[in-house]
Amino acid sequence: MKGLIASSLFIAMISEQKIREVITPKINEMDAFIVDIKVNTSNVISVFFDRMEGITLAHCTQLSKFFEENFDREKEDYELTVCSAGLDTSFKVEEQYKKYIGHEVKVLLNNGMREKGIILAYNDNLILQKKKKKKGSRKEYIDIEVFIPKKEIKETKLKINFK
Repeated sequence: MKGLIASSLFIAMISEQKIREVITPKINEMDAFIVDIKVNTSNVISVFFDRMEGITLAHCTQLSKFFEENFDREKEDYELTVCSAGLDTSFKVEEQYKKYIGHEVKVLLNNGMREKGIILAYNDNLILQKKKKKKGSRKEYIDIEVFIPKKEIKETKLKINFK
């Protein structure tokens, strides 16, 4: 009898891969990109996405409705959150680097060193423009370019400036 009870309590989890498969066409239609998908053991699902032009509540609602049309809440018994990646989270996909070209970021390298600067480009390397004190001067700075190979980046976050 215990085996029957245990099996009836089993919740069918939706895999991250299945979610990605189903929502990718809708994401592409919205001219957006997936940043992250998280599914925990209680079937709490979080879908983080973005667009080059930014995300609105209407975009989140549109994707949420599409998700619910493709996954039966009664059958799957899930809790869903659909939202933008957030300004304070670390970058997870290349599209985020490209979206924030011209913006200042903080980069933590695998060796523990830190860099900060304005993203100029992101291809094989992250190219930052940063200020460096002019040699022999206390107050004068010059702009330099820093090339950081992708494989050396541990974490990148947008530097939020309140003006």
